[in-house]
Amino acid sequence: MEDLHRRALIRGVVTFLSVAILGSLLVAATGGGDTATATSSIGSEPSPTVSIAPAEPQAWLAWVPGGLPSSFGDLVAGVPDVTASTTAAADVAWLTASFDANGEAVDQPQPPMMVPLDVTAVDPTFAAFIPQPERQLVQNLRPNEAILSESEARLRGLGTGATLVFDGGEELTVAGTLPDALMGAYEALVTRATGRRIGVVADRYVLFHVKPAAQATPADFIAAFRALLPADTPYPAVEVRAPGETSYLRANDRALPPLLLKDTFGEFQAHPGDGTSLVIDPRWIQDNIRSVTLPVLGTVTCNDKILVLLKQALRSLANAQETDLITDVGSCYDPATATDDPNGPLTEAAWGASIEINPSSNAPGERPTQPKPLVQEMYRWGFGWAGNDAYPQGALFRFRKALTPKD
Repeated sequence: MEDLHRRALIRGVVTFLSVAILGSLLVAATGGGDTATATSSIGSEPSPTVSIAPAEPQAWLAWVPGGLPSSFGDLVAGVPDVTASTTAAADVAWLTASFDANGEAVDQPQPPMMVPLDVTAVDPTFAAFIPQPERQLVQNLRPNEAILSESEARLRGLGTGATLVFDGGEELTVAGTLPDALMGAYEALVTRATGRRIGVVADRYVLFHVKPAAQATPADFIAAFRALLPADTPYPAVEVRAPGETSYLRANDRALPPLLLKDTFGEFQAHPGDGTSLVIDPRWIQDNIRSVTLPVLGTVTCNDKILVLLKQALRSLANAQETDLITDVGSCYDPATATDDPNGPLTEAAWGASIEINPSSNAPGERPTQPKPLVQEMYRWGFGWAGNDAYPQGALFRFRKALTPKD
């Protein structure tokens, strides 16, 4: 019983930190340099990464920007020192209604609005990467069921026995909940067969175990896995994390998961528009998104909470007489969802919680040339830099001050 109490306390601390860090930044906000490259140590300041033992899977993680190439997971299983692996899909699934265990309606978006959920679909082999006693819940998961992360269950106000209804009419019963860390901070976990019925089909990440005596490092596996990529891979890069190097075993783990974005900036209802556009509920936009004119940046459209942080970063740069480090600015609020986006199918931009700075000199995929003082100041006010991603995006700064790996 003491162990259960300890684990519950740790999970509570993790949830508290993910919310409290933004609050502390906002409180603080109201109160000549070298060039950074993708291999620099500019983002090596300590991150607020939290140890979540014992409810943390001791697995390695690998993912490819934009999704895994066909059969990539099978090839990973044949790499020396890899003893077991499992490949998982992840996509946006569209929730049209939900009901609690008593049949009372909870979520009732008005058509055509729906709730976008960040869902992962797994094979039976995924259960081996979940510690006991939680493993049994995954092992027993049936095709008409879903598992919710604990934070998602709180957000939705749903528990075991609840019903989720997805676009197309598919109904799933909630079989139980798991700690966010064991779910990779995905909002829901389903079987592969269920995933296909609700649109969760793109392979996104691989979990794997290695030989106990293996001396391999993440860099070793990156080299080995990159050799497995087809020549026509859109974003020819691989990210690998050793156990304990990231808080959540998921694709795009450098970015804040949609679950935590919802917790920090609020959840919106939406529906797919033309192409990759996302049509978000106008009421949410009115309450959260603002267009303002800022010194140096000019007119930007962002989330209210992000504007507070941007103003403080600009003030600090002005005090240091370094505002000339910014030459041009790209988008901040950019509602879109794309299955092959290197940042994932649902990103901070949909919440107005990221911004592109100096995009003309920092094209995606090319060696970044951001000034170090700029990167450091943005980091100070809660923005991680995507220039150190395996597929570098030197112009991109995304809100991340909670439970993500070091930049």
